[in-house]
Formats: sequence, C-alpha cells, structure tokens
Amino acid sequence: MTADIPDLLARLSTVNDHNQRWENLNQIAAVPGARTALRHVRRYGPGRLRAAALDALAYLDGELGLEEADLAAVERLIRIRRRTDPLSPVMSIGTTWWCVRDLDQAAVLASLGLASPRPATYRLASSVMEIINEDDGCGLVYVGPQINGWTPIVGPWCDAFGDRAEEVRATAERLSAECGEVHAFYFSAYGDGTGWLVARNGVTIRRYSTLDPADVYGDPLPVEHDWMAARGVPGRLEDHRAYNDHGILVCVGEYAETMEEFYEANDVAAAISVDVGWRHPHDPVVHGSPVMAAVPGAGPIVFPPGLYEI
Repeated sequence: MTADIPDLLARLSTVNDHNQRWENLNQIAAVPGARTALRHVRRYGPGRLRAAALDALAYLDGELGLEEADLAAVERLIRIRRRTDPLSPVMSIGTTWWCVRDLDQAAVLASLGLASPRPATYRLASSVMEIINEDDGCGLVYVGPQINGWTPIVGPWCDAFGDRAEEVRATAERLSAECGEVHAFYFSAYGDGTGWLVARNGVTIRRYSTLDPADVYGDPLPVEHDWMAARGVPGRLEDHRAYNDHGILVCVGEYAETMEEFYEANDVAAAISVDVGWRHPHDPVVHGSPVMAAVPGAGPIVFPPGLYEI
C-alpha cells in the first residue's frame, strides 16, 4: 500500500472542519496510486480507516468510483440515519429553490416529471447542492418532505432568475395552477444577489430581483409592505434601489440607510413559506423524508465527485 495513505486517512478520520477535510482530501488525491490504496483499505482494513477511505473515494470519483459493496454500505447508512434525521439546511453558496403549496412530495415529483428519486439525509442533500452549485447540467434536485404544508425543491434547475428564467417561471406558473401557489427564491450567502417570485393560480403576482432591477413585476407582498410601513418608509422596495456610477445596485434616497437592512430572500421565504437555509423552521410539521431526483431528460442519478456528508 502507498505509504502515505494510512497517515493521511488517520488524519482525515479526526478532522471535522470542512476546509481542513478538503485540504486533507486534496493531499490524498495527490498521492500516486491513491485509488488502489484506498480500495485496499476498504476491503482489508484496518477498520478504523475504512470510513475515511470511503470519503476519499467519493471525493476522487463520486459514485462511479465506489464498488458495489461500498454503495450498499452507503445506502444502508442513509436508511439508518433517516430514521432520526432532524430537519436542517439544504443550501449552497448560491441557493435557488421553490416552495410548492399543498402538494406532497410524490405529487410534486409526478407533476414536474422528476425521475428516479433516491433516499437522502438532509446533510447528504446539502453536500450535493454545494457540489453541483455551479453545474447546471448535473441534473440533480433535492425534493424535501412536506414542511408546514409546503414542499421545497432545491437546485440550479430551479433558478427563476438566471439564463433559464422564462422557462422556469412558466413551469412555476403551471404548477401553481395545480396547487394554488408556488414560490421561487434565490439567495446568495456572499450577499451578491437575492430574488423572489410568487405565482398564484397560474399567474405570477410578484417578482423582485436585485440581479436585475428592471426584472420587477406586481404589487409588493404583504411582508414587504409591512416591513417598510413599520419603519415609516413610503412607496415600494424598488423605488429605493438603483445602480450607481460603477454599475452596483445600491439603496438611494432619504431612506437609503434603513433600506440597507431590508429582507433577503431567505427572510421572505421564512415569512411566506419555507426557507431551506439558515432560517429553516425549528419546530415544523413534517410529512415524509428527503430525496434526490433527476430533472426531466437528465437520465439516471449519478452523484459526482465531491466532499460528502451523510
């Protein structure tokens, strides 16, 4: 066995910090013959290094790099952890998601043509979202259980404010005609954009995005109006934002300082349906368990290489 691998795996086994784990896995990837050595550990031990070896193989090659016995072990672990899996954030640096009213998970899957649902934990789903954040072609989405009457769908495919905005919004409107209401959100953990859309009974009634101030439609939502009224700010949200000379969207006018504190999409989502990120419900009514599914036309799900948690 390659001499460095046991020491690196032993270190990986004791590290919990995400960045340190990522650095450790990169060191393993740089070792010549790493894959062969990792598979040797998976088959023959030592047992204390087997879990770390599985993490490293998934990081190097994703699901395609795992042997059948390892895939079975992962699926078994998912089944066990789902029994007591607490609701937790499923997000990435830039998160796009929908919330669908009244339709349960099975109905959402069927209506959207999402295929091959596979059981997941919340932490696994969040790992996948981080890995595919910049890969619109991956074809994976997370479909949550019904949470307080709303079913969330998360993934780049749900982006109602990007290159596929027209197609995505049309789908959201169609779905809202079936269930009554669909919300679409975009939230950046880096603070470089936010947006929300509400489709009701087949029609978009409100759309707001800081990615494009011209991409605004409809009357302010009650949550928008109430926030501004409580602070004595007149008019609409979009009245108080404009591009500066450097092309950066900023708050302007007499109430600029107050409007700097206005809601992000996750705040709006928490108020009107479900935030899948840091403001997710803490005492929710939940029906079902999370799954990962393939978007229409994507084919079978294959988890890509990356740093996974279950």
